[in-house]
Amino acid sequence: MNGKVAYDPAALCPVLKQEPKTIFHLRIAASCLLLALLFMIFARALMLRRRGIDAFVRGPQYTAFGIYYLVFTYAVLACSFAWPFPTVLGQALWHSPALSWAGAVLCLAGVAGYALCMTSLEDSFRIGIDENAPGRLITGGIFGYSRNPLYLSLLTEYLGLLLVFGNMAMAVNLGISVFLILRQIFREEEFLRQRHGEEYAAYCRRTGRFFGRH
Repeated sequence: MNGKVAYDPAALCPVLKQEPKTIFHLRIAASCLLLALLFMIFARALMLRRRGIDAFVRGPQYTAFGIYYLVFTYAVLACSFAWPFPTVLGQALWHSPALSWAGAVLCLAGVAGYALCMTSLEDSFRIGIDENAPGRLITGGIFGYSRNPLYLSLLTEYLGLLLVFGNMAMAVNLGISVFLILRQIFREEEFLRQRHGEEYAAYCRRTGRFFGRH
């Protein structure tokens, strides 16, 4: 014995004692994918900043969104590493390796989809509606198959997290995110309709809001 105590999440959180190791490892993987997504967002924002473009739109509602998603990120990490978190929200509703594997695949697909979106958006990538310098209308790449692939990628990621963690925190987040994303989509559509006129109208006619080409 060298006197060192190995890190044991189950010892810190009795709930984790019920978890198969496969589920615990998939939760760690899902957490890492979420952190990778956040890293991509901030890395792209920093890249654009160096070109004189501010990717983060300022405003009270966007500040509130930012705070919410910081809390959500903490919730994911807390459920993975047994950090302090309300038991009623963190308690797993199911313990299914099959669902956890499916969720991990969805998380990976969501992060990959988001990366493809950022590649297609180039300098037009924004978090929020930039009324002053929105960039050009992007209709090619992955945006040729969906007008909102970025939001679909986020929802895919959040659905994957729900399947991996299987708790109320992820279920509540998915519900809130669906509401916020739909609200943002409708606001963006109205802005783009006013900004780009017939060009955007033609884009809407040939490309579905979520899936498909007409």
